[in-house]
Amino acid sequence: MVGVRIGEGTTEIVILGHGLTFSETVELSPGIHLDPTVPPIDLEAAFSSSEGLTDYLTAVAATRLANFCLRVTGETGRDLIAKAWNALWLFHLLSLACSNPCFSLCVIANGKSEKYTAANRNVVLTASPVIAQASAEQIAWAKDNLEKFEELVGNEAFSSAMRCYGNAHYLFDLDTRVMLLWAGIEGLLGVDAELSRRVALYAALLHPGTPEEKGAYYNDVRKAYVIRSSAVHGGRANQTKLKAGYESASKILVGLLMRCVELGRVPASAELDTLAVAQNLR
Repeated sequence: MVGVRIGEGTTEIVILGHGLTFSETVELSPGIHLDPTVPPIDLEAAFSSSEGLTDYLTAVAATRLANFCLRVTGETGRDLIAKAWNALWLFHLLSLACSNPCFSLCVIANGKSEKYTAANRNVVLTASPVIAQASAEQIAWAKDNLEKFEELVGNEAFSSAMRCYGNAHYLFDLDTRVMLLWAGIEGLLGVDAELSRRVALYAALLHPGTPEEKGAYYNDVRKAYVIRSSAVHGGRANQTKLKAGYESASKILVGLLMRCVELGRVPASAELDTLAVAQNLR
């Protein structure tokens, strides 16, 4: 069970993460710092403070997976717990900023004694295929768009699609990853039927770039949708095609989520339909 617990005298909560590397500590918001260093993990303290198997296992996983951490300070008691709990969403924001999945591992409450709790619901955690080197521009994007991201977390379509993106990478089978990613794409775009043309059209309308670039992206999305349909309907796509389909769907969904954050809203399908017919032939 994911949670945040504190002990006597806790003034700092550290959330260990996996999937990103970067060069220096950055303040994402008041009292929340992105730190490239990983503190020592005391497995004895993790075992003694754990309230369940998941608490301890995520601490064990962190000994080999942790690449960075979020340090949460500036509050005490329940206010500090709430601040750390809300900070768990920042791993999704960082995934968008770097176009690469990253996830939380465990929480360490520093005080007179350390308390460890799970910050991930999954017991089996594996290393990401790619550890992203976050650039200064990507971290700046996360900081600049933090407020809009936090507002969008309350949007059901956005938060559901964000969870689809975050959870898909834990799945063992490529076809189930593809299906979950496309569920996120279709839910975000408000598509309630398996219409490859509409999905591709909406995605292209939101995609930044010239008309020619949007047209090329439209074709790319339609091609990627073929793999989605094969996975959903039990087709026999080979592993190479499934891997390509997984990577394409991941890029499409993270791009759409980033665009929604930049806009500060999730465009309605009616708005996209209007935009699609607003252009005149020349």
